[in-house]
Amino acid sequence: MQNGHLQPGDLVIVTGAAQGFGRAIAKRLASMQARLALWDINQEGVEETTAMCRETGADARAYRVDLGERGDIETATRQVQADFGAPFGLVNNGAVFPRSPVLKMDPAEWDRVLRVNLTAPFLCAQGIARLMIDNGRGIIINISSTTALKGDPNGAHYSASKAGIMSLTKSLALALAAENVRVNCIVPGIADTAQPLAAMTRQELAARGKGIPLGRIGTPEDIAGVAAFLLGPDAAYLTGQSIHVNGGAFMVP
Repeated sequence: MQNGHLQPGDLVIVTGAAQGFGRAIAKRLASMQARLALWDINQEGVEETTAMCRETGADARAYRVDLGERGDIETATRQVQADFGAPFGLVNNGAVFPRSPVLKMDPAEWDRVLRVNLTAPFLCAQGIARLMIDNGRGIIINISSTTALKGDPNGAHYSASKAGIMSLTKSLALALAAENVRVNCIVPGIADTAQPLAAMTRQELAARGKGIPLGRIGTPEDIAGVAAFLLGPDAAYLTGQSIHVNGGAFMVP
C-alpha cells in the first residue's frame, strides 16, 4: 500500500468550511499544497475561506451544500468528482449545535441535529470512500467533541451525535482498512469557535481556560495541526482512533 498520505496536489473535501475548525483546517491544507473542495451551507463564509486558501496559491473551490439534504451531498460529490477527479481526503467537520433543554426539546430539532451531525458524515464517507477505493488510497477524518463523553443537559442531541461520530469512526475504519483507506477522529475540547459562543460570552469562554492544565482554551489552529498530522506520513499506522485535543482538560475531575 503506497502513498497512503497526503501528497501535493491531492484533493481534500472539507465540510463546514465557512468558519472555525473547518476554515482553519482548509487553510492548513492549502499551505500543504492540497487541492480543496470546501462545503458549507453558508455561501458567503465558504467563499471567504476559499479566497483565503487561494491566496496561498492553492486550487480551492466553494460548494454550497446543505448537509441536512441527502440530495445535496450526492450532487456535490458528483460535482467535485467532475471538477477535480477522485478525492484523497475527507474531513467531516460540518455540524449544527442548537441549544435546548432535554425536557423542552422539539423532536424535530433532535432529528435535524442527528441528520446533519451524524447521518451526513456517514453519507459523505459512504459516497466518497467509493471514489477513494477506486483510486486505491484515502483518508477520512471525523470531528467529534468532548461533549460526546461528558454529556450536555442543553445539548443532548449534539452530544449524542458526536458520540455516534466516535463509534462510526471505528466501524468505517474496520470496513475500509483493507482498501487502503484510513479513518480517524479528532475530539476537540472547548475552543474559540461558534459552538461554545452560542451559550456564553467571549469573556466567559476565555475564563474557562484558567481551569485547563495548559492554561487556555483551544484554537481552530490546534485542531488543524492534528488534522494535518492525520493526513501525513507519520500517522500511517493509525486507524479507528479518537484523538483528544483538550489541553489536558480531561485530567481535571
